[in-house]
Amino acid sequence: KMAGDRNGHADDDEGETVLSSSTAGNEAGKPVEQHPPVWMVHAALVLAQVIFGGGSVVGKLGIDKFNPILFAFIREGSAGPILCIFAYLKDRVLPNPKHIWWFFWTGLFIFSNQLCFIVGIKLSNAVVGSAWQPSQAVMVTAIAIAIGREKATSFKILGILLAFGGAAFIVFYGAHMKAGSAELAGNILYFFNCLGTALYVICAKPIMKHYPSMSVTGWSYIMASVMMAVACLAANNISPVYNFICDDCPPGSKWHVPMNAVYALLYWILLTSVGAYLLMTWGNKYADASLVLAYTPLQPATSAIVSAILIAAGFKGKLREPGLNILGVIGIFIGLAFVVYDNRKTQNEKGTKYLQVRTLGEKKDVAINNVLHDSKGQESSSVGDFDDDNRNI
Repeated sequence: KMAGDRNGHADDDEGETVLSSSTAGNEAGKPVEQHPPVWMVHAALVLAQVIFGGGSVVGKLGIDKFNPILFAFIREGSAGPILCIFAYLKDRVLPNPKHIWWFFWTGLFIFSNQLCFIVGIKLSNAVVGSAWQPSQAVMVTAIAIAIGREKATSFKILGILLAFGGAAFIVFYGAHMKAGSAELAGNILYFFNCLGTALYVICAKPIMKHYPSMSVTGWSYIMASVMMAVACLAANNISPVYNFICDDCPPGSKWHVPMNAVYALLYWILLTSVGAYLLMTWGNKYADASLVLAYTPLQPATSAIVSAILIAAGFKGKLREPGLNILGVIGIFIGLAFVVYDNRKTQNEKGTKYLQVRTLGEKKDVAINNVLHDSKGQESSSVGDFDDDNRNI
């Protein structure tokens, strides 16, 4: 049931790539797994990033006069059980008690990711928050190099420097920020939001050898929701903290959920946490990691377009157009491109086994390290399984 179980061969034709579930399965007469059309894989990955990008704007509007930590608690407390139910119905797997501490750490990093992002968009600009998100992949690479999981190359080092330079430009250029300002605090929180995601990706890899990815995410969300409940209780009982993160909240509304937040919560629970995640998981099954990462710049683009449309239509709320500091996203994009290029180059040089889906209209190909079937019909190497030691996410 894990990704590594998808062994088999590939036939390249005009319309689709066909993968067999396994040689043994073929010998037993089992039907082969049909690879979906290329456009469908691209569409799933694009739609997932568009949903994420729109979530920044929807979240900004939803937390107007609303406690952002309570928003995050409701979101995680609802999304976690939904993902766990889906995962159990699909894989029939429950956590082993000895792995609870591992889920504690993955939950901690999801908690920090979600807390920092939702409070960040409360204090700062939603488009700027989306512009930070492509830096997550670069942070994963930087941490992997620091702990010896990946080899430092000139492209990776240059990509990391460009991405962090772009992030610094977003934070500091023309923002007129001073110590204690909401804008400065928001950008600092965006940094830790992306760092939390990077640490989650690295920490979740070992546990994914024992559980499907959906189960790991679902149980991590549940752990994170417990931590978010503690954070919500603490913030609501520490007046300086509450007044800083929710200075527009009416008196006596610490636990109140306004109607404008209900629609935003539905969007974040059903579309962002469940829908976009399932799209990413499905797309990741058929596309190599670098293609998945290549679409992350759609998040700030979507946020900027949606914000501009709403502002032009007069539905502004607390939305505001970003300043020139948004140009720092160019550095993040170029840095990400360098990291993606280096990863793909490394995969090609090492003969890493992956299913590569190229740009729309191009011929699809499957890069395979070994001969799929020998003359004796022995079981072939895995096609669908991505090499965890040579990919970032």
